[in-house]
Amino acid sequence: MTKITQSWPLVLLLVTACARPEPNAASEFLNLAADYTGDAACFDCHQEQWIGFQEHGMARSFYRLTADNVIEDFAAPPLWHEESGFYYRVFADDSAYYQEEYRLGPQNTKTHRLIRRIDYVVGSGNAARTYLTESNGRVYEMPLTWYNQAGQWDFSPGYEVFNKRFGRLVLDRCMACHNSYPQTVEFVEGKYASVPQGIGCERCHGPGSLHVAERLAGGGSDKGPDPTIVNPAHMVPALQMDVCQQCHLHTTVSVLRDGRGPFDFRPSERLEDHIALFSAPDTTRGLDVISHAERLVQSACFIDTAPAMTCTTCHNPHKGFRDQGPDYFNSTCISCHAETPAHETRTHCISCHMPRMPAEGAPHAAFTDHWIRVVTGESFVASHKSLRLSAYFARDSLGSRRMEAIATLVHGVQQADPTWLEAGIALARTVLDEDSTGETHFLLGIALTRLGHEQEAMAPLESALEYNLDIPERLNALAQAYEAAGTQLEKAGALYERALALEPSLADIRVNYGRYLEAGGDLPAALEQYRLAAAEKPWLVEAQFNQGTAAIQDGAFEEAERSLKTTLALEPDHADALGNLGLLYLTQDRESEAGELFARAVEADSANPIALSNLGTWYFSRGNYARAIILLEQSVVEEPGYVGAWVNLAMAHARTGDYTAAQTAASRVLQIDPQNEAARTILEALQ
Repeated sequence: MTKITQSWPLVLLLVTACARPEPNAASEFLNLAADYTGDAACFDCHQEQWIGFQEHGMARSFYRLTADNVIEDFAAPPLWHEESGFYYRVFADDSAYYQEEYRLGPQNTKTHRLIRRIDYVVGSGNAARTYLTESNGRVYEMPLTWYNQAGQWDFSPGYEVFNKRFGRLVLDRCMACHNSYPQTVEFVEGKYASVPQGIGCERCHGPGSLHVAERLAGGGSDKGPDPTIVNPAHMVPALQMDVCQQCHLHTTVSVLRDGRGPFDFRPSERLEDHIALFSAPDTTRGLDVISHAERLVQSACFIDTAPAMTCTTCHNPHKGFRDQGPDYFNSTCISCHAETPAHETRTHCISCHMPRMPAEGAPHAAFTDHWIRVVTGESFVASHKSLRLSAYFARDSLGSRRMEAIATLVHGVQQADPTWLEAGIALARTVLDEDSTGETHFLLGIALTRLGHEQEAMAPLESALEYNLDIPERLNALAQAYEAAGTQLEKAGALYERALALEPSLADIRVNYGRYLEAGGDLPAALEQYRLAAAEKPWLVEAQFNQGTAAIQDGAFEEAERSLKTTLALEPDHADALGNLGLLYLTQDRESEAGELFARAVEADSANPIALSNLGTWYFSRGNYARAIILLEQSVVEEPGYVGAWVNLAMAHARTGDYTAAQTAASRVLQIDPQNEAARTILEALQ
């Protein structure tokens, strides 16, 4: 009469394993392939610079929230996210700080509650502080940000439009610019064995182990450049700029070069050898939070003095400047621009020529516009309007378009935009013969899969594996393509197994493998995979839901209830979890609770045929045939081939005495399933 449902999501992880880069042969510095030591090793010899840097915002880019550094109002009223219906509040107890998500029901009772501890802060607090929470090595962004300039809480950038709740994983590329170098887990995006606190000395000077060893052994000299450590002051201006631009340059899409990883850039290398940057078409582009370098290079000050001017012309990276007053920057301006009578009364050059402005995607905060100019009200830069990404580096717009193809495919996947996916597919097909790593083939296959062309996707995905058989994401993607196309299913299992052998903590792939095993009839093995996935990644909804659903079928009812309740704590509007927990309650004679869950499932997804059928069947069991018929008819409208709903609809019509309608519904069942015994029994009884 009812049906247990199971979610079989296609989980695609767009992560490419990259080898550590070899030292740049053109560099005069010898430490590029050395090991990182951490800032403490720098203190004994460079106390003045070390202490000065602690005042800089970069040193306060990532840290734990403690009673000693709290600046927020943790007694502030909650915020309501209208689209999702969730309330959010912050609070503190004697030991920690938290963000809470909840919903209100009748009499303002909380019908849903999810609490996450604040583990880390991102941001110096000059403009804002955003918060992260950690689960088993994975770090997630939290919904609320403290906007210090406004002195208030509000949703984190992007959350008011699309509320990712507590599920936005902090990816490696994000961590790479907001912190020093964590100890990563190979092949697993956003999972860290250890996390440092704040951008440190080695971000600009490169790995320090060689330099420390040389100095401890009594070597080295204080005269002239020291080849054992990068000193940006001894580099040409373009390479000095690249040290800053590694994090202070932002475009729509960024793509790592072949063989490069998120943490591989080394000072003294060219940034364009590490990454390709592209901008999407738009009518205008205004100030971005991290557009400093892009805006600066438009300035006459930069153009007319090239190549002399760099970021450090105005910014001393070893000292904070927020409390220095106007003279801190004025002295730099005056060194090139002698005072004139028109400026005698001016006390703050940048207030006129580099005004603070609101930035795109950053509410309640203003940022200094680094486009130095006589401001006329125009604060935008022109951009193109064609369906083609614009390359930031000339090498990506001249000659080969392979990086543009990859960036276009990535942009299409990120935006879930079929038009961009089609554009990327067309471009990728023209550059496949230039692919030496398999990445273009891989992303081509991903794009085809996203458009529903799984059969066509198999060839490029197979080609991607020919380049490298030891990348779990490629193995996973091909396995899913085989399954979706309904072909070579025996190979899919082997692909999942190889991916998990390479890295067992890939919980998303483990869920896919469990689903594969369950579809093949091996429920115990599938259930074990779901258990392992949920243990590794407890906040993964699919793992919890599939574990609970499989446990019902396996008769492990206590486990099933626990997992489904966890699913609903993570996602209170999960219609299938509500329905399956309701079915479980029916087996325990908890009919009233089951009905409440079935009703919630329909409220959460009014077009879900299974939710409609379950609630309709529940009303049927309670003798409310009129209400049952309404719901069951809605169910078969949504899913005309849903046999269970048609059978129950036939019986409900029969109970009300509408034998013609009952006969029609039962006949419909036999059209779908000619061997259905329930429908035959109903028709025989109606004769």
